[in-house]
Amino acid sequence: MPKFTLREIREVGEQFFQFLKDSGNQPLNSKIALKAVYNQEFRNRDNIKRPNFSNVLYALVKSKRASIRGDYVHYFQGKKKLKLTDQYWKPKNDTGAEDHSTPDKNTFNNPLPPGARVKRRSEFVSNKNNVKIISEHDLPNGKIRFNISPKQCVTIKIEVKNYGTNEIMLENYRLMKRFEFTFVVPEQPLPVKLSPGSVHEIPITCRVPDYGFFPVAMQFNFTSEQTGKFHIGRFVQAVANSKLAEQLGPSEPYQPYQAKLHKPQFRSIEDGFPPNNTSCIELEQKPLGQYKYHSNLKDLIECFNEANTVNDGTSDKIAHLRSSLEAPLQFDNYSEKFCLLLHLEEIQMEVDIHRYDMQNVSMFTDKYNKKLLVLKAPGVAENRPSVLKGDHLFVTPVEGQPKYEVPFYKGYVHAVELDQVKLGFSEKLLNKFLNNMKFDVEFTFNRLPLRLQHRAVILAQEKQLCDLLFPCFSYKKSLLSADQELCLYNPNLNNNAEQKEAVRQVVAGTSRPAPYLIFGPPGTGKTVTMVEAIKQVLRCIEGAHVLACAPSNSASDLLCQHLMKHVNNRNIYRMNASSRDYRTVPEDIKPVCNWDEAQNCHVFPRKEKLQSYKVIITTLVTAGRLASADFPQGHFSHVFIDESGYSVEPESLIAISGILDMMDPKTNVNGGQLVLAGDPKQLGPILRSPLAVQHGLGLSLLERLMHHNPLYQKTNEKYNPQFVTMLLRNYRSHEDILRFPNEKFYDEKLLECGDHLITHSYCDWNELPKPKFPIIFHGVCGEDQQEGRSPSFFNTAEINVLIYYLKKLLLENQGKKGIKTLPKDIGVISPYRKQVEKIRQAINVIFKDLMNIKDLKVGSVEEFQGQERRVVLISTVRSSSNYFGIDEEFNLGFLNNPKRLNVSLTRAKALLIVVGNPVTLSKDPYWNEFLEFCKRNQAWKGYKHSGVEDELPIAALSALSINDQPADNVAESISDDHSKFSKTFGKLPIRRESRNTMVFSFKSEIYLKVLISSECDAAHSKGH
Repeated sequence: MPKFTLREIREVGEQFFQFLKDSGNQPLNSKIALKAVYNQEFRNRDNIKRPNFSNVLYALVKSKRASIRGDYVHYFQGKKKLKLTDQYWKPKNDTGAEDHSTPDKNTFNNPLPPGARVKRRSEFVSNKNNVKIISEHDLPNGKIRFNISPKQCVTIKIEVKNYGTNEIMLENYRLMKRFEFTFVVPEQPLPVKLSPGSVHEIPITCRVPDYGFFPVAMQFNFTSEQTGKFHIGRFVQAVANSKLAEQLGPSEPYQPYQAKLHKPQFRSIEDGFPPNNTSCIELEQKPLGQYKYHSNLKDLIECFNEANTVNDGTSDKIAHLRSSLEAPLQFDNYSEKFCLLLHLEEIQMEVDIHRYDMQNVSMFTDKYNKKLLVLKAPGVAENRPSVLKGDHLFVTPVEGQPKYEVPFYKGYVHAVELDQVKLGFSEKLLNKFLNNMKFDVEFTFNRLPLRLQHRAVILAQEKQLCDLLFPCFSYKKSLLSADQELCLYNPNLNNNAEQKEAVRQVVAGTSRPAPYLIFGPPGTGKTVTMVEAIKQVLRCIEGAHVLACAPSNSASDLLCQHLMKHVNNRNIYRMNASSRDYRTVPEDIKPVCNWDEAQNCHVFPRKEKLQSYKVIITTLVTAGRLASADFPQGHFSHVFIDESGYSVEPESLIAISGILDMMDPKTNVNGGQLVLAGDPKQLGPILRSPLAVQHGLGLSLLERLMHHNPLYQKTNEKYNPQFVTMLLRNYRSHEDILRFPNEKFYDEKLLECGDHLITHSYCDWNELPKPKFPIIFHGVCGEDQQEGRSPSFFNTAEINVLIYYLKKLLLENQGKKGIKTLPKDIGVISPYRKQVEKIRQAINVIFKDLMNIKDLKVGSVEEFQGQERRVVLISTVRSSSNYFGIDEEFNLGFLNNPKRLNVSLTRAKALLIVVGNPVTLSKDPYWNEFLEFCKRNQAWKGYKHSGVEDELPIAALSALSINDQPADNVAESISDDHSKFSKTFGKLPIRRESRNTMVFSFKSEIYLKVLISSECDAAHSKGH
């Protein structure tokens, strides 16, 4: 009999009581009856050996999950264990341990481990050997930070004080990091003897060219006979903030939101009351499973991340987990692998949803329904988080609660109105509720999309969709005769050979059973192509029934709008989810939507009614209703998925498994055609779990086929038109805006075909550094800032520059004929949610009186996918590489994400303005090439990167010898300093200002003065 830990036995007990609930035996509480059920029905099921009933009961009582009164067992149903497993979090190793890794100068590709980084920085700035470096501008962590105005000179004083009893020599001080601004240290003889108790004062004068954040890292080098050589560092930071930047600064200190999540909690939950189902549902639905992950998966993930195991049994499970994750995706392991990846994603979603939790907020009673409480949640209006009718959240009162056993009240969402959520709670809370009571709020997420994806991948195997998902052949059966011409609804396609070819191939169906792919780079008209193909299928193929889907409501609505132009309304049905607010549905498609005006609710007609429509349009998730309805085999002949590169493969499978039957030459001659449209070079799915991304969940079905299936590979630089068509004609952008992404992502295949009246409308704008070249890169020295519990960054210096250009665009007549730019013509993109929030805040302040300013869209890169604007401004935000690891962990930012860069650069029609720090951006190979592109074309404004690689603080720290050296190594150390000095400054233009002062020129108008000691003077005379 295997030995069990108390925790393992307790989990068996919890599983047993869940088994009682699922089997209808929940009312049982007799110890004898429970023991009989446990032994006869539960203990040995699935051939798994479990502990005896007495041990299980003991573990439940010990852990306060149950109590025994006489011969009866009372299980505490209201308690629930909440354990959150953050896949990004790693347990801290001994941060005091020495780091023996070899330093890499490229901190972007090989950053120091966090513990080593913190330790080295701490040792670098710590005062040593009774020597202290002091300034009236001191901040923690060795920072000396002071405010300054552009073009203003400010002098600060740094004091070096010897608090000890031994004599100390200040040998010199040097820069560890340089920026292009004036930093003057007056002439002073060095070295300086510091007697016990003495103070040496160093005045530093600073002048900056513009608003921004200007840091310098300084190292002060000392020697003493007793301790030998040592050094102390300081990070000097000059900050030039505008009034707007001060208004936009951090509203609260940054606190990592995961910090409180690592400890499991037990909570008592008081259930609320859900809303009534107001939808009229006649459509039959097969039951949908829960597909919950196994209770021990979180423990395995923790052991997996920590690289250790609890016991021998766990090591086998971890080995199996690793094997399952690393196994290449094949049809044999299709459902097993994807179900595991979806479980990993769900586990991380449980953690990340807490990013939106709210503290100390008030609620009030709904004036129309006294049984509902109203919570104001500003982010809900932008789906941050997504909250829909029927979802739930938890609240806990802030005051008047016992220290332990704090109750969690479950509130169901009855309505979402802008930034207000109406919630249904239990009578227990309502009876003691007073208006404006304070609560802490925890959000949750809806599991329905995950459950549908689980079912879809399992159905894919059950339905034997191997030749559809892993195609290797075609039947080459055409539904069109060789000389049959298509009469296109959209005559413009007659002038586009690629679009015309794609439509013909889809209608002919010669790829079947393999899917047909429409590879549509930005602005090439893939949605127009897909819509034309759907219309031609309905016209040319008798009995065709089409399901047209997209990942989002907006993309699905667009398909519907295009189809309604030529397809009779009685043949189109736009099926919206019951949770969708009908007020958000475009007016022009409402006549074909599933809404009953008389009942004022969504309707889901019977299957027989739905079979009468030629085209049904849904989102991928809502297509799950059709899969649950069990339509007759072969009813849907074609499934079209637009923007398919934006959804994970299991999400696309929702609209395929159980809906589309594969083509069969005997039984399904005209059907079985799957058409995917998208661009694998643009943004893919948005995922939370790093483990799931690492092992393939981040790959869409479209991208997997194009990158890993031979049928969709290029032969002699061309795709096989039987399986894929690449659209080549870009109708969106000016040729110079298109040039860089065309070269980097599309092998220079794209052709500029836009309307020059639009694409050339800003070629004479007087802000352009180079006339006729409608691109600006504006360099900015800003500061990465965070606030609250969000990992997202913002940069107020960049916002200053954005506002400058927006004023020029919106408040002055611009363009070829003096046309004023309208807010709707402008889009502002940033990869960071927090920067988006701050930009909106600034626009609302500066342009509050401007008509239609709400039409100016500010959003993340994801929000702009598939969209375009005449003018696009991009804020890249990042000004330091010290936090690149955070970006990678939370999938933030542009760096190391070329798809995000591609999407951002290709949204603009006529004018592209990019604002960022060139030093930071140049560390990414794609961004570095874009910067070089701007330099070559004289499209640069603002801070100009000198081309000399700046030493980042962390890189410098990794090169330091932190350990103190004995006194006999002092001379050798000074020589080393001379060598490092010449390596640091040897490539820069230098001029001599006086015997003890040199000026290092970074740009013609900006220079750096530093004191040269007598030793450095000698080195310079020798050619150093």
